[in-house]
Amino acid sequence: MSQIDMHLMAPPWTDRLERLRPARTPADTSAEIGDLWRILGARRAWLIGTALLLGGIALAYGLLAPSVYSATAQILIDPRDKQIVTNDVNPIAMAPDGGVIQVESQARVIESDSVLTRAAITANLLADPDFGGTEAGLLRRIMAAIPGLGGMSAAQDGGSPEARAVRAMRRKLAVKRADKVFVVDVVFTANDPDKAARIANAIAEAYLQDQSAARAEAANRASAALRAKLDDLRQQVNQAENRVETFKAANGLISSGGRLVGEQQLTESNNRIVAARARTAEARTRLQQIKDARGTAFGPDATPEAIQSSVVERLRSQFAELASKEADLRTQLGARHPFIEAVRTQKQEVRRLIESELNRIAKSAETEYQRALANETALTAALESLKRDSVVTSEAGVRLRELEREVDTSRAVYGNFLTRAREIKEQAGIDATNARIISQARPPLDRSWPLVVPLIVGGLISGLGLGAGIAFVREYLEPTILSRRQMERVGQAPVLAGLPILGPKTERSACVAAALALDRLGGLHGESRVPQLGLCVFVTAGAKDAGDRRSTVRLLAAVAVTRGERVLIVEADLEAVAPGGRRGAGLTEVLAGAPPLGKAIVHDPSSGARLLHLGDPTRLSRASLDRTNIERVLHGARTEFDLVLIDGGSLATNLRMNPLAAASDRLLVVAHGGTTRQRDLLDVLDVAEMLGRPPSGAILVGAPAA
Repeated sequence: MSQIDMHLMAPPWTDRLERLRPARTPADTSAEIGDLWRILGARRAWLIGTALLLGGIALAYGLLAPSVYSATAQILIDPRDKQIVTNDVNPIAMAPDGGVIQVESQARVIESDSVLTRAAITANLLADPDFGGTEAGLLRRIMAAIPGLGGMSAAQDGGSPEARAVRAMRRKLAVKRADKVFVVDVVFTANDPDKAARIANAIAEAYLQDQSAARAEAANRASAALRAKLDDLRQQVNQAENRVETFKAANGLISSGGRLVGEQQLTESNNRIVAARARTAEARTRLQQIKDARGTAFGPDATPEAIQSSVVERLRSQFAELASKEADLRTQLGARHPFIEAVRTQKQEVRRLIESELNRIAKSAETEYQRALANETALTAALESLKRDSVVTSEAGVRLRELEREVDTSRAVYGNFLTRAREIKEQAGIDATNARIISQARPPLDRSWPLVVPLIVGGLISGLGLGAGIAFVREYLEPTILSRRQMERVGQAPVLAGLPILGPKTERSACVAAALALDRLGGLHGESRVPQLGLCVFVTAGAKDAGDRRSTVRLLAAVAVTRGERVLIVEADLEAVAPGGRRGAGLTEVLAGAPPLGKAIVHDPSSGARLLHLGDPTRLSRASLDRTNIERVLHGARTEFDLVLIDGGSLATNLRMNPLAAASDRLLVVAHGGTTRQRDLLDVLDVAEMLGRPPSGAILVGAPAA
């Protein structure tokens, strides 16, 4: 079986990759994150291309799309109503978060059909074509004239003009409220800035009018309901009062001044008895004082209050004067003088008069006492009679008070309803809504859509995201070599150096990396090499990395020449087409035996090394590609040169030159980070494995030099 047949029978590249995949370690996570950035860097053309494409589309849309303008009117909605009257028919219950809930509810009211219909009528939008209005054109008049079509037009147009206008307004309306504020923004969008401002203001005004009308309607409904209830309450009051009067008449309960006559008589009789008893006691006391004072009426002591009388006082004065005169005459004339006897006679007459007056006073006091006692007795008898009558009417009084309480309750309820009905009737014309327009909508100067700059930025960002997604999908479908770690895992060989992309600014770092790779190639152990001979390195790469392979060979040769080594570059890539046709004798002629190696070698001006061209591929034969013949030619090259670099193309496609790889001291694989496909690299490795020459090392182009 040939090597080509063995290569074709190789297992799929994904299965081969799984066989080579080592066990996952914690360090793989950070490495995979770095691989993501490398994928984006390697496939940056997709990122930039999709970003520019979507950015261009966004720019075209921003320049060609019709302009739209947004006008904003601000309404302050205070959840606490204005306290114009007490007991408002529309109170607002303020819970801890009731204000926010109330404002959120009012924001939804602004979007309601009633408010938008009122605004559409106010702003004259029913006939506006932008809001579902229709113009009476020739075609429409013809359709209206045809039977059957005129009636279908209204249904096809979507209902009444108000409904069409409301649907169109709702699509262009936005009601917003910032957090923790009671200000609602009414934002309306239209193609004309003046129209947008006019409609936004119309919606704000319609909201205020709708709130006022809703409150008036609620007040009217409540007043009507109360008035309907007043008739029933009035009838209940009349019935309760009739029951009271009927009960009074049936039980003889006559009232005067709000009280029963019996109760009034009982109270008055009790008061008269108290007064009569007081008068009786007073008369008894006066009579007793008169009786006690009759023997002392002529003494020097003061006359008791009970017998104080002007007559008695005058007689006592006369008696005192006569007594004083008697004493004086007794001193002057003696005890038996006739004048003294006359005075004594006068004294006895005055005493008799005093006694007579006292008797009269005593009889008067006695008479007054008897009269007071008789009055007291009569009043006591009358009170007892009233008490007996009161006991008889007690049960009737209990029922009467119950009926009176019912009357009072019905009368109070009727009065409250009557007062409330009149209050609510007056409230219908009072607007207590605490909402006002704090900012009228003005025609906007700048359009709200399309915004060119945000569209472009969004297009670019979307393009970057889409490009990244495409890059990741392509990397998933066709994975590439992204890092040294991945190269060593797939290539099963150490990465000797990482070469930067060749350029004026990376020349120095590239030379350092090439020197490092040469040192590591020479220091590898376990490789078959003839001592005291030069090092023969077969350089291969994937089918799409021919440019990186050639540049790497030239760079290695140039660095080796700079270090003073004798370097030979051998072109062995049969797939390469030499510019300008064939160049005389080359490798194929040397393998064929003519001319000798020294005659076919030329100078390579790009690297300063010696160069052996490929020659004419048609002169290759089985004998010239014999292993012994190849080893002879390579032995001669290693004898004359310190370093032999064979540009062997891709082992997977340049199969006729594979014996050169088998006879070389080192097999060097070149890959480009982010470009070389893992499938191509695995094809090269499979051929190397079949040749019994595993890779000695690898060089990763586009990676750091260290």
